[in-house]
Amino acid sequence: MQVLTRVRTAGRQIDFGVATTEAERAAVVAQRFRVYQRRGYYRPGVTADRDEYDDGAIYFVATLTGGATSGVLIGSARFIPGQADPRFKFPIEHVFEFDLPEALRAIPVHQYGEVSRMVSERSDGIGLGSLLTPLGLIQAVSLYSQGHGLCAGLALIKRRFLRAFATAGVHLHEVAGGRVIYPHDGPNSPYFYRHQDPVVPVYWLGDEIAPEAEQAIARYAERQSPALSLADSAYR
Repeated sequence: MQVLTRVRTAGRQIDFGVATTEAERAAVVAQRFRVYQRRGYYRPGVTADRDEYDDGAIYFVATLTGGATSGVLIGSARFIPGQADPRFKFPIEHVFEFDLPEALRAIPVHQYGEVSRMVSERSDGIGLGSLLTPLGLIQAVSLYSQGHGLCAGLALIKRRFLRAFATAGVHLHEVAGGRVIYPHDGPNSPYFYRHQDPVVPVYWLGDEIAPEAEQAIARYAERQSPALSLADSAYR
């Protein structure tokens, strides 16, 4: 794991960074399947969760360090960098039909990416509020992006989490007018069609989200507000 940022809170330390080994990448895939399955986001009979983007994705991880639970994976996400190939499509484009926001139209596709499959979970005996984990993952993605000439991104997120991030001071911009086109018989169809909380497409700009995430983490780590605790969270 290449550590990009660390958060110390409630006597614990969480390392956020990029997975660098096949074992870490395999743990990310296993975690997202475990969380999605537990939340009922797969149609019956689905036994694996991999697609054509996984091999080239950047995997981000959040792990506890120190103590008996050192090395426990408590969150993960994948990041799909854009490609200059005109045939390239982001995963979100197979799920939603939408017009690209004006803020992204002037940015070459290879200078932004998509955050997807972000999950967090709380292991037994670990009392950390789980919004801290996605905040740290967002910060790690923003730091990685800054270091690789990437300045923006896309994502899919449940509306309740969009509101939670806004409450924490992290403002993701909803893409207006999006329409779900994901197949009704697709492996993740319950995620889009069977849950009351709708999924919405969003975009973020690096120069906005990096300082917002950093400030939100600092405030959250300091006060450990239970109002921001969301256990077993999942973001497409």
